[in-house]
Amino acid sequence: MPHAGCLFLPNLLHHIVQRGHNRQTVFASPADYRHYLDILKEFSMNLDIKVDAFCLITNHVNLLLDSGSDSERFSFLMKTLAGRMSRYRNKLEGRSGTLWEGRFKSSPVQTDTYLLKCCPNVGIDASEKINLSPSLSPPFFQ
Repeated sequence: MPHAGCLFLPNLLHHIVQRGHNRQTVFASPADYRHYLDILKEFSMNLDIKVDAFCLITNHVNLLLDSGSDSERFSFLMKTLAGRMSRYRNKLEGRSGTLWEGRFKSSPVQTDTYLLKCCPNVGIDASEKINLSPSLSPPFFQ
């Protein structure tokens, strides 16, 4: 079951936003972006969640996800991304505590108008797969 504050509508795209705690830097180097994308790729494939587009900015993440009809997979992906990225950054910085500002925000994309509003945030070309090309430079945008 999704968290009470997370609206999930089956078989729709969802625009996801997750911000760094106090808008702090989440991605300080290209290796940080790559680490997040590696986790996203691995778990989205394992959970059969389609990543239609993404944009990683220094202090937050925008994703456009299609998780089908299973809200538990959707929530598990976001929980895994948050936890693994927090542990990664905490280890690098010798700190503890949360990296993220609470739980992710999820908005179902129910109209073409809203999808077009999302596009500048998550990438114009939503048809591409996750690309881990070395030529990408922050912010990662697809």
